[in-house]
Amino acid sequence: MTQQEKEALLSLLCTPARWCQGMEASDAAGESVPYDDAGAVAWDLTGGLCFLFGWERATELFPELEPHITGRTPGPGDEKAAIPSMTALQDFNDRPGTTHDALLARIQTLPVLGGLAPGIASPAGRGPTVKELNNVQSN
Repeated sequence: MTQQEKEALLSLLCTPARWCQGMEASDAAGESVPYDDAGAVAWDLTGGLCFLFGWERATELFPELEPHITGRTPGPGDEKAAIPSMTALQDFNDRPGTTHDALLARIQTLPVLGGLAPGIASPAGRGPTVKELNNVQSN
């Protein structure tokens, strides 16, 4: 994960109203919707990653984030297994004891790599600004 990706994820999930449990995304009525639904206003951790960076990049990030978010060390051969890592991240997100503050604290401590990642570069060659992310939410 790059610093830019980390900042985008923190910005997306910045308030409890933008985070959900038990579904990848929810609309304003609290109903489950796909992460890329135009009416989505809140996301779980994996839905947020998919929304921001697309499925392909998210599947690269799931195994990278899993040990830092969940504390689970992938087993032999699991290091690049996107689906088991996605499931572990969802399980952590959806635990009754997981709070918004606890999730943000884990995200804030994620290690970052340098450089720009694919999937968040805008046509101008930079990632989305906080203002641009906020505009996505209000559209």
